[in-house]
Amino acid sequence: MKKAASAAVLAMTIAVTGCSTVGGEGQKSVNFEPPVEAGQVPGEAGAVSSTAREIGQTVTLRDDQGRPMQVTLTGIAYRDAFAKDKTLPLTGKYALVVAFTKKSKTGGYLGSQMDNQIKWARGPEMAEAMDYNDAPWEGCIDAFTPYDTVKPDEEYKAIADFNVPAKGGILLIEDHYGSIAVWKLPVADAGTGTEPATKFTTQNC
Repeated sequence: MKKAASAAVLAMTIAVTGCSTVGGEGQKSVNFEPPVEAGQVPGEAGAVSSTAREIGQTVTLRDDQGRPMQVTLTGIAYRDAFAKDKTLPLTGKYALVVAFTKKSKTGGYLGSQMDNQIKWARGPEMAEAMDYNDAPWEGCIDAFTPYDTVKPDEEYKAIADFNVPAKGGILLIEDHYGSIAVWKLPVADAGTGTEPATKFTTQNC
């Protein structure tokens, strides 16, 4: 299902699903909940939803068949946006890589590059994951594409990258039904899962 342009999609009131409770030893249990009405969409007049999660927390979205899928942001990292080519006409200062996992009991599919359903935002500024074509790690992380089918009860690791003008902001991942998971991003590298990208930041692949 192809979605409308990002401005139109994100002009609506977002629905953010339930968050996990984090137990001992870093294990997480997720309760699937109906979408909860949230405030104004981040990226619209600078509003940030009070339901934005932290790195390591899990949100339950729905796959293309409407079945629950757990999505966890595990880590982020910033690098020089011009590390590979100083002459590129990029609008952002940083290459941002985000790592997350997906898991469901049934397996399934969540979004596609044509859907533009992974976004970065800070106030009125917004960037889409598919807009970055020359990240320092480009070509090194194909096996970690966020647009792939998740196998039943198997954790799928994914990586997406952005060309962004500033550190911080929020990450948004939207499902086929208009629910949007939102995570607050720190202004420094944090978490895990970005290593397949960041270890290639000084060379072409």
